[in-house]
Amino acid sequence: MSIAGQGFTRPAQGMVCAGTPHAAQAGAAILRAGGNAADAAVATALALAVSDPANCSFFGRCQMLWRDVEGRTTAVDGATAVPRAATTPGAAGYAGAGIPGLPQALARLHALHGVLPLPVVADPAIRLAEDGFAPTAQLGRVWAAQLPALALDPAAAIYAGDGRQVPSPFRHPRLAALLRDFASLGARALTDPQRAAALADGVRGCGGHWQAADIIANAARSGEVLTVRFRDCEVTTIGRQGWGHSLVQMLAILDLLPRFGRTMSAREARLLVLVIRHVLGDRPQQLGTLEPRADGIALARLASAAHARRRVEEIRAELDALPEPIPLDAETLKAPAVTSDQDTTHASVLDKDGNCVTFTCSIGPHFGQRVADPLHGVLLARSYQIERQPTPGARDVTEMCPAIVTRDGQLVAALGAAGSERIPGAVMQVIVNLIDRGLSLDEAVRFPRVTIRGRIPRVHAHAGPMVIGSLAAWGTRPELAGEGHVNHLGVVHAVGMTPAGTAVGSADPAWDGAAVAG
Repeated sequence: MSIAGQGFTRPAQGMVCAGTPHAAQAGAAILRAGGNAADAAVATALALAVSDPANCSFFGRCQMLWRDVEGRTTAVDGATAVPRAATTPGAAGYAGAGIPGLPQALARLHALHGVLPLPVVADPAIRLAEDGFAPTAQLGRVWAAQLPALALDPAAAIYAGDGRQVPSPFRHPRLAALLRDFASLGARALTDPQRAAALADGVRGCGGHWQAADIIANAARSGEVLTVRFRDCEVTTIGRQGWGHSLVQMLAILDLLPRFGRTMSAREARLLVLVIRHVLGDRPQQLGTLEPRADGIALARLASAAHARRRVEEIRAELDALPEPIPLDAETLKAPAVTSDQDTTHASVLDKDGNCVTFTCSIGPHFGQRVADPLHGVLLARSYQIERQPTPGARDVTEMCPAIVTRDGQLVAALGAAGSERIPGAVMQVIVNLIDRGLSLDEAVRFPRVTIRGRIPRVHAHAGPMVIGSLAAWGTRPELAGEGHVNHLGVVHAVGMTPAGTAVGSADPAWDGAAVAG
C-alpha cells in the first residue's frame, strides 16, 4: 500500500454533493473551516435532516462508507430497528415507526474520523433550522402532495403549515434545540436514559411501541464492506445492511462482457435491462415489500464469480433472441401515472487530503410515517421490518449501496443514489459511464439510463428513438422518465477527482441537489 503523499494526487479543494443546496453548502462550509470528509459528511447529513424532510429525518436511518487517502475503509450501519413491543405487521402511523439509527451513526463516524469539535460541525444545520429556508422546487411539489396527511397528526403540524401551501420559509426551532443537544452530547442526546425515556413515552402515548431500552440498544454498528474488480478499477460498497451485493453482482457480470461505447446503443440498453432484471430477480427479498423469498439466492453466492458466469450465458442467449429494434419516438409515449414514489437521499463528500465519505439516508416513503414525535416534532421513519414481519430488535435492510471507485489506489468517484430498488442499477450505470464510456463525472450522471420495474422497462426520454424502441421487445411499450422526480430512474449524487487532481461533483437533475466546493 502506498503512503499518503507518495503516489497519491490530492485535490486543491474539497467537494460536497448532496440532495439539497442547503446541505451541500453546510458540508462545504465545514471543509472551509478545516474539517475533513467525516466532519463535512456529518454536517451535510444534519442539514439534510433539516432541509429535505421528505427523505431524511434526524430520527431516520443511514448507511455510510468512509475511505481515507491510503485506502482504509470504514462502513457505519445506522439502520432503524423494530421496537420490542411491536407485534402487528403493516402498522400505520406511530405503530409502524422504527427506532432511530441516524444520530448514532453520525456520532460514530465523527468519533472515528472527525477532527473538528461536534458543536462546530453541527452549527450550520442548527442555524438552518433556526433561520429557516425556502423549500426547493422538486421538494416543494412532493411536500405539497403530503400536506393533508401531515395535517392529520398534531405533532407533525409544523410541516403542514396552514394545510394549503408548503411553509416557506420553513423553520423548526425544536429541531434546532435537539441538534444543539446533539452537538453537546453526541448520541447521548438520544440514548441518555432520561432522554430516551422521555422520547419513548411521547411516541408510545401516541400509539407507538417505543421503549427507552429500544433507543439505548440501537447503537450504530460496523457495516460489511464489499469490493469487486470492474475493468481496471476497484469498487467498494456496503454488504448485507444494504444492497451492495446486487451492485457487486451487476459489475461482476458486466466485467465479463465487452466494454460499452461512448454513446448508448440499442443493444447496450437491452443488455443493461437484462442485467438489472436478472440481478434483482436473484435477490433473497421481494422487491417493494422486502419480504424474504423462498427461492432467493444466498448473498455470498450472488457475489461469486461462478454465479456471474452463469448469468452471463443466460443474458447473452436472451439478448440474441430479442427481435430487431424499431425506432419509437418519445413524443408518442406518455409518462405513466405515479402511484407510489418512495425515496431516499444521498450525499458524497471529498476533502482536500483525498479522504471521502458517501452515504445514503432514508425515512421510508416520502415523509416516512407522516407523524412526528410529540417532544421534538421530528418525523418518524417507517420500519419495513414492522410492516412485513416485526421481529424485536431486527434492523431494517434497505436498498442503499453507497460506493467508492478507485483506480490504482487513486479515487475516481464516490457516489450513491436514492430510489429504492432503482438504486443499484443507477449506481452501476454511472460507474459504467465513467469507466467504459470515458465520460466526465457530470456527463456520467446525466447520461441516459434504463431500468425495469416488474416486466416493464423504463428509460430516460432523452435516450433517443432507437434506444427507446429497443425496449419495446418485452411486449409492452417502455415507460419514460424525464429529468424531474416523477418516474425517475434513481437519483445519483457523486463527487470525484479528474486525472489531473481536480475535485468535481455532480447532482442528478431528477432532484434539487447541488455540488459545492469547499
